[in-house]
Amino acid sequence: MYSKDKPLSQMRVAITAIDLEQAEHRGIAYLSKGLISSLSDLGAEVYLLTGFHGRRLNPLMKLSMSKKSVREVDCADILDQLCDPLSRFKKRKSKKNTDLEEDFTEKLVNKLIRFKNESILVIDLIFSICRFYLKRGRFSARLIHLSNFENTPYFGQERVDYLSNITGFLSIKNIYNFTTLRSKRFLFKSPTIDLRKLNIDLLITSCPLSIDVKTNNSLSCLQLIMDFIPLSFSKHPDHPFGFYNRLKDAMKTRNCFISKASRDQICLLLEKTCSDDQRNIIYPMPSLTINKLEFASKLKNIRGISKKFILFNSSVVPRKNLHFLINVFQSSELASKGFDLCVAGKIHDDEYGEDIKRMCKNDSNIKLLNYVDETEKAWLFLNAYAFVSPSCVEGFGIPVLDATSLGVRVLASDIPSHQEISNLVKVNQDFRLLDLSNVDNWIYELKLLHSLDLSIEDKINSRISNFQSCFHELKANFNQSIVDLLK
Repeated sequence: MYSKDKPLSQMRVAITAIDLEQAEHRGIAYLSKGLISSLSDLGAEVYLLTGFHGRRLNPLMKLSMSKKSVREVDCADILDQLCDPLSRFKKRKSKKNTDLEEDFTEKLVNKLIRFKNESILVIDLIFSICRFYLKRGRFSARLIHLSNFENTPYFGQERVDYLSNITGFLSIKNIYNFTTLRSKRFLFKSPTIDLRKLNIDLLITSCPLSIDVKTNNSLSCLQLIMDFIPLSFSKHPDHPFGFYNRLKDAMKTRNCFISKASRDQICLLLEKTCSDDQRNIIYPMPSLTINKLEFASKLKNIRGISKKFILFNSSVVPRKNLHFLINVFQSSELASKGFDLCVAGKIHDDEYGEDIKRMCKNDSNIKLLNYVDETEKAWLFLNAYAFVSPSCVEGFGIPVLDATSLGVRVLASDIPSHQEISNLVKVNQDFRLLDLSNVDNWIYELKLLHSLDLSIEDKINSRISNFQSCFHELKANFNQSIVDLLK
């Protein structure tokens, strides 16, 4: 029986969330966390499909141990990798001959990918090896229940707090390596994930993947598509050929998008007919939470920040246009009025990251905070005089949604996805969409901050109140979108 409050109470749903397996949790990771939380709230049993697997026990060891003990050890290994995805690489470097054996298949697949432009002999070799490992093209998942997560040593770690809503893991070793090979068209067909024996009703992907799925239902797979950026922005690290094929494969299944702008552009680039049906759009939730905001409101400062400041919150990559913001900030002379620019986002060890560091080297009013935790992020949003996003292109823009949900003054580029956020959250009257080609307008808007009658201490409680009402409305719409999609 379905209940009104738990309309998905008879569903067993698996979700792939590769983004949660990365070292840095960015926008898509928060979308995945929100999706997991809502599926659980709506009554579904949720399983996380992962390429992570048990690493410490070899087959002979497993034969001499009880099945429950083996699963406990393997579950701990997966939890450890989710907490620290780089741990396996660190251990490989420090120990060459241990029970933590380097995965032969993974190593081989990664090497083969590097030869993507080599001779036909190499491609023949890839096909031969992959035919052997694909075993007629189907992968069976190993179910590992996550029971009593609250009693594990990993409970309470901020990075994996979403696991409280997970029933268990579906571990498929090397699955993402093979989907990558298919997206590069080294495989003659997509790897098939067979979930019928586990009675999984549906697989949801948090990004487009080149896969086929077998379940006992007609709706076996729902692919969530974030953006089109690797095709439109050449500095994106994802290769356009592989990304195009992933999009193409995902569009053959049931799919949904995170904004109308993304959907329309993807349909245009793939030369597909675009429907105006809003039911295939699921707008993300804010990444901030009420609990973190309330806790952060009690903190006087973080990292010694004591001045008035404007906030930039995003990973420092070229399309986020941070160099533009730095130039505008310096030209506005806000620093002489007692303002800092706080940059909260990971600075990568690449050419762009080094350029940003050089631009800020001799400017004490620009604070490069690098990666911040969730409490620090909540404090920065609560105490910012304004939030600024001069991004060139976005699939959506969750930090902009965070700021506008609080009622913080927002200065954002007038790209289509930011326009959608402005229409989505109408409670914020301080949302300014600015043309990136009009630098003087950006400088003018920044200078205005000095003349505003704004006492942050008096604003914090109202910002939390704004967020609460906005969050509940967005959550209700998010949940309804999920139910509509899975009908």
